[in-house]
Amino acid sequence: MHRIAHLSDVHLLDPRRDPRSRRAGARYRLATKLVSLGRSLDPRLRARKLARALAAAKASLASHVVISGDLTELGDDAEFEHFAEILEDAALDPDAVTIVPGNHDAYTTAGGWRRALEGPLRRFAATSAGHAGKVVDRGPVAFLPIDTSCYQSLVRAGGEFSRDAAKAIEARLGDPALRDKAVVLVLHHSPLGQDRPRWMRWVDGLRGERQVVDLLHRHPRLSVLHGHLHRVVDRILSGREATPTRVFGAPAVCDDADDPGEFRPKVRLYEVTGAALASVGLI
Repeated sequence: MHRIAHLSDVHLLDPRRDPRSRRAGARYRLATKLVSLGRSLDPRLRARKLARALAAAKASLASHVVISGDLTELGDDAEFEHFAEILEDAALDPDAVTIVPGNHDAYTTAGGWRRALEGPLRRFAATSAGHAGKVVDRGPVAFLPIDTSCYQSLVRAGGEFSRDAAKAIEARLGDPALRDKAVVLVLHHSPLGQDRPRWMRWVDGLRGERQVVDLLHRHPRLSVLHGHLHRVVDRILSGREATPTRVFGAPAVCDDADDPGEFRPKVRLYEVTGAALASVGLI
């Protein structure tokens, strides 16, 4: 049995700059309040939620852990360092963890994710989003992590799946070495926003989403794990009768109850069955 644990949308804050305190600085306080959308601004509470989710993923005996973006609230270096500290404390095998950034991870600078991979997250860099077309081969399943984050205004939350990314994924899907494997595209943004109003897609949609959908239609072994929507998503592609679920979204770790006694880790579990994924629960 090959089990995958999937968590998303951590939105970690810098504990040394508690945004509820004036000592955090006006800029950090204003920015975090703007993008947190009513969530508690307690940095330690968010850290405990992440630690508990990672512990649950480890206890599930998953063969691989996927974290699908919005690791931090603003994407600054201190927040990435704090994320890395909690991840290291979880004592997971770096070869069995795949991480991709989300839109929040690029609000401070365009180079924050790259610096994180070269610095505090360097032990996880080999299995996480870097160049388009990277393959993380885990036996019966291969992960293709893609960075859809964009440096943009705090009032936008969109992402981009570029033509170069589409070409790179297409090339990987034609690789004979992956012919008998389940192939999982990991990205932060959902590729299924075509039925939403245009203005909503402009604010927080995925540019290039049609390229992802086209890949899914032409490659039945391909599935998607994503975050961003802060809720469970199970989508069967239209136009294909008896097609299994191919697009899976995870709820947000940070949206759990603020009372520590009511925490639920919010980790999705899947099992690889042949060349497909099957959801087996939420813990």
